[in-house]
Amino acid sequence: MLMNLREILHLAEEKKMAIGSFNVYNVESVQAVMTAAHNTQSPAIVAFGESYDKHMPLEAMAMLFRYYADKSDLPLVLHLDHSKKLETVYRALKAGFTSIMFDGSAKPLAENIQQSHYVADIAHGMGASVEGELGYMNPEDGTPAAAGEQGSFTSVEDAHKYSRDSGVDALAIAIGNAHGIYKGEPRLDFNQLEAIEREVNIPLVLHGSSGIPDAMLRKAISLGIRKININTEVSTTGIRAAREFLAGHTDANTRFEAMTKAAEDQMTAVVEQYMDLFKNK
Repeated sequence: MLMNLREILHLAEEKKMAIGSFNVYNVESVQAVMTAAHNTQSPAIVAFGESYDKHMPLEAMAMLFRYYADKSDLPLVLHLDHSKKLETVYRALKAGFTSIMFDGSAKPLAENIQQSHYVADIAHGMGASVEGELGYMNPEDGTPAAAGEQGSFTSVEDAHKYSRDSGVDALAIAIGNAHGIYKGEPRLDFNQLEAIEREVNIPLVLHGSSGIPDAMLRKAISLGIRKININTEVSTTGIRAAREFLAGHTDANTRFEAMTKAAEDQMTAVVEQYMDLFKNK
């Protein structure tokens, strides 16, 4: 049941839940997400970052994911994450990605709207959906912007104009969330979230959600967040599991695939926990 983002977030809105978007890099990470989705009977968004393309061609990921998607009856999306290059967008759509995140958040609002609209027109013509972004998101160092900092939190006015004029299907917002491992206690501005939700007519997305307490994520879902991105916590779990395995298996005949399977199993458990949480029951 391969869907585009608009279709799967419509399901999320009907059930007043969020869909987890989990970043993948290789076969083990794909299998972790797919196994967790099967075990919890949850929809899933499988996200492949534009920056990962230098390690694994996005066309190879599309072919790999299609194998697993064809064997599943769960709602699934193959999503290009944080894409800034039009060339990458074209390649992803041609390869069969059903969702594109165009990240024009560093651009002036008018330019972001213009380029997002261009990407949306192309993607919609190929049956795919587009997610845009407004506001500051840190460069993977866990430091959120401060409220009121210039260009930091997504403004209500900008969100209204962008959602109205860009043609995108979902909007990622900045309300105190940050990429990477948080430095200090995460603090989300729920008043800002409520104000934005009242002014836009498309689903809202929360990036940088690893490390945000469960209670905060539940509240964000109750206030309209319909897609939640998880990357750091799953990735660091896999790294920790691999290190633990290697520390306990020093024999020269230790198999590489045994290490990656140990990492995959622990990554699966983390994804399952988030999938159950996002059902918001």
